[in-house]
Amino acid sequence: MKSTTNCPLCKSPRTNLFVEHEKEKHRYKSCSKCGLIYVQTKSSANELYKSYNGGWLKSLRRNLFSRFRKFDSFGDFEDFMKKADKITALIDKHKSKKQSSHIKILDIGCNKGFLLHSAINKKWDPFGIELVPELLIPFKQKHKTITHQLYTGSFDDIYKNFKKNSFDVITAIDVLEHFNNPRLSLKRIHQILKPGGMLLIQTPDSKSKTAKKTSKEWGALKPLEHLFLFNKQNYQDLVEEIGFSNTRFFKSFEEADGNFVAISKKTTL
Repeated sequence: MKSTTNCPLCKSPRTNLFVEHEKEKHRYKSCSKCGLIYVQTKSSANELYKSYNGGWLKSLRRNLFSRFRKFDSFGDFEDFMKKADKITALIDKHKSKKQSSHIKILDIGCNKGFLLHSAINKKWDPFGIELVPELLIPFKQKHKTITHQLYTGSFDDIYKNFKKNSFDVITAIDVLEHFNNPRLSLKRIHQILKPGGMLLIQTPDSKSKTAKKTSKEWGALKPLEHLFLFNKQNYQDLVEEIGFSNTRFFKSFEEADGNFVAISKKTTL
């Protein structure tokens, strides 16, 4: 089924219906030119937020009980920390030689704060943004001295709080696919990174073995949340258009949905 709607990434008119979910408005389209898979009609902001926080009842429950929960009492805490430590180790390995050991890092979509905790253990200076505020309650109770560096809301609203050229590293783990406008959000990330700074992302790979094997049953096809699904090539093309360079790809931090990990550097002018 062909469509005349242009691809939001490369603007090509060569787009096709990829898969249609139960509700007609939840259609994924694919671009024949760049390979982007994207939701044709996005849900409202309220519907999107509900899919993240689980609805008012779950949010209320989490708000109440999180105040009595210790940060290290989450199920699979050790596994979460192993993943976080892998991320900070990769950053350490690929950071610029000019960067000091005291890294100023922003984690977009910081969830319960595991990556922030790993950064603190390395004596870095961590900042975090999380859309669902109650997720961070146990972390805030453990690390009270940095609560002023934690923000709740969407990145595209919060980034205005930061000056240009502020951060050595920005991470967006399982976040890119959620951005309402990836090109604009990546431009804003580029703006607040220092020259030579690092962007590290993890996102589902639409050309991964998992995606190809499962096709229209691919687990990353979640139209309420995953609005854009990239592959390595179209992601690299986009970040280089924005002003990043030296993009390198790495094994994902977990195998779910056939993710790829990429590090790009802000071009030094």
